Amino acid sequence: MESYSNSSLDDLICRGESFRNESTLSEEAVIEMYFYSTTDRYIITVFYPTLLTFGLFGNLAFLAVVAKIPSMRTLTNAYLANLAICDTVYIITQGNDILGDYLRHAPLNTKSHKTNLACIMKASSLYVTIFTSVCLLLITTTERYLAICRPLQYRFVATKERTVKLIIISWVLGVLYSGLIVPRWGRVTLVCVLWPDSDRLSDLPSRLSFFCSPIHPFFATFSLVAQAVPFIIATIFNTIMFSRIVKRLHERITGDIEAARFNKNALKSRNHVARLLIVTNVVFFLCWAPYFFTSLNIAILELSDYRIGINIPYNELVTLLWFARGMTVANATTNPLIYSVTNPRYRHAFLQLFSRSCTSAGQKKNSNTTVSKL
Repeated sequence: MESYSNSSLDDLICRGESFRNESTLSEEAVIEMYFYSTTDRYIITVFYPTLLTFGLFGNLAFLAVVAKIPSMRTLTNAYLANLAICDTVYIITQGNDILGDYLRHAPLNTKSHKTNLACIMKASSLYVTIFTSVCLLLITTTERYLAICRPLQYRFVATKERTVKLIIISWVLGVLYSGLIVPRWGRVTLVCVLWPDSDRLSDLPSRLSFFCSPIHPFFATFSLVAQAVPFIIATIFNTIMFSRIVKRLHERITGDIEAARFNKNALKSRNHVARLLIVTNVVFFLCWAPYFFTSLNIAILELSDYRIGINIPYNELVTLLWFARGMTVANATTNPLIYSVTNPRYRHAFLQLFSRSCTSAGQKKNSNTTVSKL
């Protein structure tokens, strides 16, 4: 990053660009505002890499299970496989954005996006996968509701062609809705800073990095509200559908009390499905709630000129946003874990895949050993 003297900064490089006069701040205030805190560093260097590693492994393993094991190529798993693709792209994009920027700019909390196209591509890859995932979750919930509550109707409409169409529609809707959010990050802004006159801060670059900013001030607040709408709809819809599914399963088992007493397999099946549905819904809500509620709070503060809402100090808000982003990555990481823990079929499929891999590796090693002896 280029460095200039603070005295000539305003005239030399900041004409027509974003300029921040921080010369009146104390050293402590500058460090608190622009440098990573200990908590930020822990989240970025420990929490995120752990999530990214497990997330990539879990989602790629699930895709391999669906691809390699014929019994796992079901209509439901077609939706879940696309959800795993969304999660994988999201994890990779977040990893590059968070870890890459940290390695390039530590200790300063700044980012570098040199072109408008780079800002648009980064935002698009994030929000397309987010909203496509929401669509896939809604469709999967609807499919499960039809299969359990209206089985005859579901058998009539459940076809491979319909599944492919619904998956394509999910991606198209994800792309279209992301168009409402991406303009918030569609323009590059160069930030120049006039630092306090301090020996400790004398080596800081006067010209910081490029920030992705809104193409118009309207999108700064509008996008914060718009991005929360699908989350709220999905949470309400999934809660209603899940409660109906569990109720229907309970009615089906308890309709014949005498049979239910001895039908342990039916009871286990009901418990497995109920557990899967409840855990999926709760984890989705808990992982995304901090991010969207924080975004809504910021929007309310800005719209009300900071008269309404929870006014969080800047350094605490930054840490909260780091944590909230980490929770969204956690959601992308935990889906394969939920499948394997709550459903024996998925767990067996994972074990089957890894046993095949180990067997193939052992056979290949023995074959190479035999050839070398010859």
